[in-house]
Amino acid sequence: MQEKGKSVTSIIKSVFTALITTLLGILIFALIISLTGLGGVVIKSVNQFIKVLSIFLGCSFFIRSSGGLIKGAIVGVVYSALMLALFSLFGAGEMVGKNFYIELIFGGIIGAISGIMSVNVKRRA
Repeated sequence: MQEKGKSVTSIIKSVFTALITTLLGILIFALIISLTGLGGVVIKSVNQFIKVLSIFLGCSFFIRSSGGLIKGAIVGVVYSALMLALFSLFGAGEMVGKNFYIELIFGGIIGAISGIMSVNVKRRA
């Protein structure tokens, strides 16, 4: 039972870290856009990169023990759902649309890969 609690805690911390990383990344990128005037194609690509980096960082900091595939996938899906909800609240998109499931699947796959990497990478003591 205690192991299950640790798993839930690590997932929550991972999702929170990914959300904070995304918000910071978006703020920094918005500053860069305002200074340079980058186009729409670049914005979409960088936003995807920020999502991937955020999920990876969230998983790499808090997923340490076994079950990296499942924990990472959960982190990716929960993160994606929360980001979609946040952007929907701010009027930047629809909560449920044709891309909703694609975003959840993408987040789950990136999270699973990140979780596997996090569990299998040796950490220095």
